[in-house]
Amino acid sequence: MRLWLLVLPLLVSSGVSTLLVRDASSKVIRVPFSKERVTHNQVNKREPASKTAVQKLDNKDFLFYANVTVGTPPQHIRLHIDTGSSDIWVETANSEICSQDGGNRCYIGGTYDNETSSTAQYVEGDFSIMYVDGQYASGVYAKDTLGIGGVGVKNVQFGIGLKGTSEEGVLGIGFEHRQSRVLRGLDPYPGLVTQMVDQELINSRAYSVWLNDLNAAAGEILFGGIDAGKFKAPLVTIPLSKRTDLPSPIDFIITLHGLTVENGDGESNELMNTSQSVPALLDTGASFTYLPQYVADQLIELVGAVTVPEYKGPAVNCSKRSLEGTVNFEFAGVTIKVNLRDFIIDATDEPNEDNHILCYFGILGMSEGSVLTLGDTFLRSAYVVYDMDNEAISIAQTIFNSTSTNIMEIGSGLDAVPSATRSTTDVDSIVVTATSSAGSTTDPAPKSTGSPNVTNSAATILSGASTKLLASLLVSILSFAIFL
Repeated sequence: MRLWLLVLPLLVSSGVSTLLVRDASSKVIRVPFSKERVTHNQVNKREPASKTAVQKLDNKDFLFYANVTVGTPPQHIRLHIDTGSSDIWVETANSEICSQDGGNRCYIGGTYDNETSSTAQYVEGDFSIMYVDGQYASGVYAKDTLGIGGVGVKNVQFGIGLKGTSEEGVLGIGFEHRQSRVLRGLDPYPGLVTQMVDQELINSRAYSVWLNDLNAAAGEILFGGIDAGKFKAPLVTIPLSKRTDLPSPIDFIITLHGLTVENGDGESNELMNTSQSVPALLDTGASFTYLPQYVADQLIELVGAVTVPEYKGPAVNCSKRSLEGTVNFEFAGVTIKVNLRDFIIDATDEPNEDNHILCYFGILGMSEGSVLTLGDTFLRSAYVVYDMDNEAISIAQTIFNSTSTNIMEIGSGLDAVPSATRSTTDVDSIVVTATSSAGSTTDPAPKSTGSPNVTNSAATILSGASTKLLASLLVSILSFAIFL
């Protein structure tokens, strides 16, 4: 039996935006946003169209955060949006990690105090989750009202972290059968998106994500809607791939049919073709893009990056952002073009005009037999609709920094996503036979009991997986004398 938490009052962070009060007459629910750089020692509304909940995201260079509230009265918390996991969890002020150094370590993301919430409910059972990079959280379950985009969603179940490695929580919005308790053999509970549907806030379990440009102030996620002003047609619907041992998909995996590099003059070089088609996970929780090792090696050589083996990642001179050309990802019926320069990411706040300053190159190699992961360095160039009800992804080329807005609600049924066309390719998806994903491991964290088995998991690539790698790279690269 677990005792219900007795925690300290909420620590309000000046970095957490204040939520606006929704204008019920206009059905517009907006959340203001601010941009802050992630420090590397941290782990990391309705619009006029009805039934479309809009949530602004802070673009944190490597991670994307949503400002939400939990409880009654509302307690402000910042959570990392993660389509690759399925559990929501929050920090509490008296957790092991938050109570260190005088009890103020979690002030940036905010903490949850059940004792001050009149709508808090205790849920039987232990919460425990471990991600593939070794990050973990464990504690107890609770239910409470979660305010997101100005909409209050009642009875949302989430974990309260008492032990763990992160000072900030996660907003996991993947398939419910990817919840950590399900991976331990227990039944799933209704996730946030399901609760939105059950409470008639949106029509179906679908949402769209616009991460926007790396240097932009914010992106946007719309639960139950799309914004046609944020992408270039066509928006193509592709069925999700499923694993060989499961009756239906439980990951946001689609088939990558080909990959080419195109220079500034429009000349292209093929790196993959349809005979080499592979499944790939679309995961906002992964900072980098993980491609087959032989493909990654060619791209690393192309930009003149230098792999630093002891730090598990390539570094490139920041001046290489002047390179013209794109990496073209070919799916069934649509090609997403990512500028080469968009894979080159700042490693420091120091000025990067000097040729001695190095950046990260946001592509890493994967071993054969692993599920590829298309993380943020790819997803910024794509507008993606995650449709759980129809077990599909709709995807289009993004429009960076678009000020145009054309929000339409996603309905229900087979053709629920407006403006989307179904792929006409004969073979849209291939069965997933791989048994591992980027950074996956079967070695649980020593302090994490009952953590999920990720041996066959692509969707538990953790929201901070690449952040941990980036932190290691930062310390060493800044003192690493490479002149490219």
